[in-house]
Amino acid sequence: MIDSKAIDQALAAIAPAWPLDSLVASSPYWGLREQRFSHAADTLRLVADSPLHLPRGEYQDAWRRGEISAAALEAALSEAGWSGGAQAWLDAEPRDADPAPPPRLLAACHREAAGPLGAQSWTDVAIQQISQYCAAWFDRDQANWHLDHERGFYAAWREQMRHPYGLSALPERREQLRLRAERLPGDAEAMLAAGLAQLQAEPRWLTAWLQALLMRNNGWAAWCSYLGWQAGLKGEADGHLRQLLAIQMAWECLLDDGARGPDSAWAAWRRDWEPRRHGRADARALIWQRAHELSLHAPLAQALCRESAAEDATRPAMQAVFCIDVRSEPLRRALEETVPDSRTYGFAGFFGLPLAYRVPGSDVAQPRLPALLAPGWEASAAPASKPSAARRGWRAFQRSPLSGFALVESAGLGKLAALAGRSKARGRQAALPQLDPWLTPRSARPVPRDGLGLDKRAEIVSSLLPAMGLAGALAPWVLLVGHASHVSNNPQAAALQCGACGGHGGHQHVRLLAHWLNDPALREWLAALGRPIPADTVFLPALHLTHSDEILLLDADTLGADARAPLVGLAPEADDAILLQKMRQKGDDWAETRPEWGLAGNALFIAAPRGKTRKLDLGGRAFLHEYDWRADPAGKGLQAILAAPMVVAHWINMQYFASTVDPRRFGSGNKLLHNVVGGRIGVFEGNSGDLRIGLAWQSVHDGQRLRHAPLRLAACIDAPPDRLAQALAAQPIPRQLAENGWLHLYCVHGDRPLRWHADGGWRDD
Repeated sequence: MIDSKAIDQALAAIAPAWPLDSLVASSPYWGLREQRFSHAADTLRLVADSPLHLPRGEYQDAWRRGEISAAALEAALSEAGWSGGAQAWLDAEPRDADPAPPPRLLAACHREAAGPLGAQSWTDVAIQQISQYCAAWFDRDQANWHLDHERGFYAAWREQMRHPYGLSALPERREQLRLRAERLPGDAEAMLAAGLAQLQAEPRWLTAWLQALLMRNNGWAAWCSYLGWQAGLKGEADGHLRQLLAIQMAWECLLDDGARGPDSAWAAWRRDWEPRRHGRADARALIWQRAHELSLHAPLAQALCRESAAEDATRPAMQAVFCIDVRSEPLRRALEETVPDSRTYGFAGFFGLPLAYRVPGSDVAQPRLPALLAPGWEASAAPASKPSAARRGWRAFQRSPLSGFALVESAGLGKLAALAGRSKARGRQAALPQLDPWLTPRSARPVPRDGLGLDKRAEIVSSLLPAMGLAGALAPWVLLVGHASHVSNNPQAAALQCGACGGHGGHQHVRLLAHWLNDPALREWLAALGRPIPADTVFLPALHLTHSDEILLLDADTLGADARAPLVGLAPEADDAILLQKMRQKGDDWAETRPEWGLAGNALFIAAPRGKTRKLDLGGRAFLHEYDWRADPAGKGLQAILAAPMVVAHWINMQYFASTVDPRRFGSGNKLLHNVVGGRIGVFEGNSGDLRIGLAWQSVHDGQRLRHAPLRLAACIDAPPDRLAQALAAQPIPRQLAENGWLHLYCVHGDRPLRWHADGGWRDD
């Protein structure tokens, strides 16, 4: 009999991971958000031996460097219920051995190895076999030969296991598995029922065991969860994750030899899962982790609790609206210092346009909006010319199964010059087309077509302007600044693009919005709606190129570079042109593993008027969203900020967090060893193992030390406490994240910061 509740809970615990062509940052812990952070730490330790913290030694080093303050450690100890003082706690550091190991799956309880000379365990075999099958099944874009999909995901796997020619096991073992596979049920639901009956898992640990089964191939489970997420956005359902669970359970049944004595693998497996034997998360490391957070959060929240000066009512010389991406914060600060009579604002990088963009020549429209949302409408560009028959034939040859050998034989020397040319360092005009072909003057394209009427455009824009902070006097020049990055030879390049644009650059959004706002006909509509735009105000679409920290005025000349060169290993140069050229070349170098640091270091989300933060150097660690509670009497804008930008910032924060504290499970390993799977699905590290998800190690570590500190997000909101509490009550997911400790919500409206606690109220910490 199937325990549907336990299965549903295990499936819900698996968070989605996005494909390479839309690699938005997402929280691998999203399915655990209903649990308290500390309880989730125990769960992850149980089902995957995965920590929610760094090793203790990392925190002790940070303590010695002064990065963790004594006051923060005292506060963290107080939260944990320790009353003996920090010094006594430090003196009580245990010197014992590692904690008890987590429970094993049945495959890991076999004493004998799977292959000769003990080179491979049965766990390795299961992971490898499932992963290779999934790579072949889900591939649509890379290989020209595909598996037969008529039978369905589980049924096709069962048929393959009846002929396990590629199984790396001793011949007699391979024959045993083949005979057992013949007896497996023919469909996934029957397999789940049969597996539960055969293995007799206890109800008290059934859900955790099922979750552990899925996390044996966590990468492919996350991919199946993504397919379910996408289906859900369309009001549909997808069964791949449930069938993957059936495949995982089938492997346990295949490796069950039927013995039930006290010395059997089955008995050892059941003993492992008895609750009294379970190890728990490292409580001391969790206290260190909290102290590390408080060392940054507490003084900053206090600094934000000051009255910001009212915005000058005089007309500014220039205004610029940037994405809230943390990479924008240093650039905004530099722009304000360079042009004193300028004002900058922060808004989600898709600029409120929930579009899907149809790339020229494509049959599929790409969602270019936050992953939490479904597209509201489509924009498209003029169709591009189709490749010639000869080129199509050449591409087919490259993708054929024999191309790995024949391509080198037939074209190796001929391709050498092209490879050398692509490896040569280049300037802006050569590099930018790789972001998007229209970015060079030779291939400039018209603004995308959206198909919306003036009335709909006016409706969208009339609410966007005040939400972006542009409700007052408009400057003669208003920059709408999206962002994009350029990197060569990196399958995870989309992770450096705008997450609010679905892992793409934000250029199409700002071009479209600027086109609307400069349209005289639309301005007439806006004037009638009480949103007049001065006749001499011009909206300029622009692009912040994050790899070189320059602002590109679309269809105009590029402005000068910012000064973040030391962070990417470049010495300051007397000649700005030389420095800019070097920063551009980092994105064009095939051997460059760290073209930029992306969103490493992110730790803060601040929704407040710019006056609250303008005098603070936030070190490129803050998502800055414009918000004035006085202009939002109904609180709808605040609710929208909590529900979308703050949650997106939390996702980004948790992906960097997970890739740092558990790179084995939630990181993608060494970037130098990546091999693309399925053309767009993800990467293997090397040529085998599970699908790798999350960030490469080079994205969070510089070779000497971590460049990202795994701190939960501090969301600091400037609004009266009661107003903020009302908005939180209307948004169950943000409230859940705050009360269960997945982020820390601060009200920075009065003289002292207030933090929202698990009991559902404000406290003065």
